[in-house]
Amino acid sequence: MAAVTQAAFEGVDSTPMEGFDNGILDKILGLREKNLRSTVLLPLGYRDAEKDWLVNLVKVRKPMDELVNTID
Repeated sequence: MAAVTQAAFEGVDSTPMEGFDNGILDKILGLREKNLRSTVLLPLGYRDAEKDWLVNLVKVRKPMDELVNTID
């Protein structure tokens, strides 16, 4: 989360990605030879507001009681 927060602070868009084949990515990047392995991808960039059809839509925030079930 620190990288996402710092990117936002710098005005850069980012989003963490899971669900990729880390074995293939590790092989492509030669990470195992460096005693490393991938766990998450973090694309960084700038949005294209002129082509982003979602940019002017009203954001919808659901109340917490609709999103979270508390188990006692």
